[in-house]
Amino acid sequence: MQPADFTKLPADQQLDTLYFTGDILANRYEGENIFLLYNLRDFYVELRYDAYNNQLHQVTAFKDTDKLEPYLPYLA
Repeated sequence: MQPADFTKLPADQQLDTLYFTGDILANRYEGENIFLLYNLRDFYVELRYDAYNNQLHQVTAFKDTDKLEPYLPYLA
């Protein structure tokens, strides 16, 4: 599976895929948002979750390791 294939899945299937086959690598907080970083074999997935309103706002799948920079303090 590639990032584009993952993002084409319905939201519930994306979350199931992360839960059953993904590895959570780190989480970070930014205001009221919690960002969760997962690894899915050949790419990464970031979830932006609004903890205050209990809502998932964004799912981003990517291969570019530059996007891992905000997580580096939590991965070391």
